[in-house]
Amino acid sequence: MKCFNHPAREAVAICRACGRAVCPECSLESVNSIACRQSCVTALSEKKELEAKQADHLKNIKRMNSLGSFFSIAVGILFVYFSSLGFGAVYDFIFLLGAGFAVYGIMAQLINLLMIFKSRGSKHR
Repeated sequence: MKCFNHPAREAVAICRACGRAVCPECSLESVNSIACRQSCVTALSEKKELEAKQADHLKNIKRMNSLGSFFSIAVGILFVYFSSLGFGAVYDFIFLLGAGFAVYGIMAQLINLLMIFKSRGSKHR
């Protein structure tokens, strides 16, 4: 493979940003990779920063999912408790509502844990 800028020279790497082949003279060191020009170095560093922000955002989403499911379980338990204070159709409805909240929270927490374990398993590959 020949260098994009110097067709007579052999390429030693491929730019991670644009995919062009580069010779040793044209290659620039970037964030854990090789780039062909300064604009590609900038693009690669911006991409790295964006990936870091996305990872932080995903971590926050997982945390909020976990807190939301615990809140749903707590509300469900409160509703079930208050439904035990009386009898009648209203209390039965409150019981069903509480049971629904609790079941939803438990299922959401199980799904969240499954996603966490699945994402940890894919990192080790």
